Amino acid sequence: MGVLHGVLNPHFADWPHLYFYLAAIWLAPFRLLGLVSDPASGHLWVRILGALLGSITVVLVFEFGRRAYGWTAGFFGGVAVAVAFLQVRDSHFGTLDIPLALACTAALYIAYRTLEARGFRPLLLNGLSLGLAASLKYNGAFAFAGIAAAQMMRARVERSGWQPLLGRLVLIAAVGIGTLVVTSPFLVLDPAMTKHGLGYIFQHLATTSAPAIGWVELAIGLWFGIDPVLVLMGVIGIGYAAWRRQPADWILLVFVLTYFLIIGAGGSVFFRYADPIIPPLLLLAGRALADLVRRAADPGVRRLALAAVMVLLTVAPLTHDVRYDLLIQETDTRTLAYDWLAQHVPVGARAAVPYMAGPAHDQAMVASGEHSHGATDPYVAAFLDSRLETQYTIRELTRDDLQLTSLDSFRAQGIEYIVVGYETPGTGCRPDGPLERALLAEGPPVAGFSPTAGCPSSVFDPIDTYYVPLAGYGGWIRPGPPIRIYRLRD
Repeated sequence: MGVLHGVLNPHFADWPHLYFYLAAIWLAPFRLLGLVSDPASGHLWVRILGALLGSITVVLVFEFGRRAYGWTAGFFGGVAVAVAFLQVRDSHFGTLDIPLALACTAALYIAYRTLEARGFRPLLLNGLSLGLAASLKYNGAFAFAGIAAAQMMRARVERSGWQPLLGRLVLIAAVGIGTLVVTSPFLVLDPAMTKHGLGYIFQHLATTSAPAIGWVELAIGLWFGIDPVLVLMGVIGIGYAAWRRQPADWILLVFVLTYFLIIGAGGSVFFRYADPIIPPLLLLAGRALADLVRRAADPGVRRLALAAVMVLLTVAPLTHDVRYDLLIQETDTRTLAYDWLAQHVPVGARAAVPYMAGPAHDQAMVASGEHSHGATDPYVAAFLDSRLETQYTIRELTRDDLQLTSLDSFRAQGIEYIVVGYETPGTGCRPDGPLERALLAEGPPVAGFSPTAGCPSSVFDPIDTYYVPLAGYGGWIRPGPPIRIYRLRD
């Protein structure tokens, strides 16, 4: 939205800037038509863009598979990507992971299609695809691994030695860097911002945020994120590709393994970091299944095998997708809590509200700069972090506050209502913090909003504050964290 108001520098370098500009171009005509006028409509239209890009990825996987392995392999790969849960879930979001998955898949496809091409143009295409992927998110640069594999196969066929190979790789990398600079120019024009963003990324990756190391987190994310049956098919596809070693096999294998090993080396790994390897992984799965079906000589047996593969690929993942979609259309607990507070907390009163698990922010929170990425206006900040403005003022309820055993500091600030919610998804089903026990000693909550009936055992990304489970939907009735609202006595 800032770009549409003439602020071309995002003042933010945790990611490169290409998607900010693409989203602004996408939003511009809808804004002129009056369809984008507030945070909700802005988010919605960017999420529609993400859904379109996720759908295009399905088509690209089919085309890649058709060209590399045959129509059936492309069809199986496309079907698998279309129902893979993380691909479906993250295509609902206005974030970078699905556009990045599309860009990486496109870069690998271009590397395959230009494998036998000669001259400068194919190298230019490879460099442009690399630069665009890296300009969406820095880890898009790992597409270079698949591109390098293609160039190494070309050098082997031509028996041209390492010097021409090195020259081609340097040229591709140079074009990629140039594309990154052109499409995210303020990474160069504002070096202090870039230094700060890159510093944060390395700090994030170096900080252990979950008990398991990154490779385990990625494996868990894939196991529940594209469903066990597709993971097993993907592993079989990797083994089969390592045995067959066709040109596309090398390109896909090198990218998947390089990406998994490097990203998994980080201490803080979100499950959605797995998104870029889902399309190539499932394309390899589709190829292995297609070759299995082709081995059936009898047409009747082949049709039966085709039907069995379709059931195997779709039933469990599609059930997962539908359960998720049915859940997220229900009203979030944070919205319910916001509405209750708006009705019961008078204008000018004070409340203590947690930031991540709470529903709201006020001007003081924006002015602190901690959560608003430099925004100074509540309306602009609402676009950034999806928090609703309030008629009352807020004291942010921090993690340290949840450990307080005394309520005196809240009373001293004139706070009447305290909203308790827990930042870590999957926690807070029962009161288990010192602050909440102190509140319960004065009386029960005046309002409570639970996303579940009981306390189901569900799988969450342990470091992502997204309050819908990855798996385990039994007992869930709506999205959001458990929220309880307490009123302080005089």
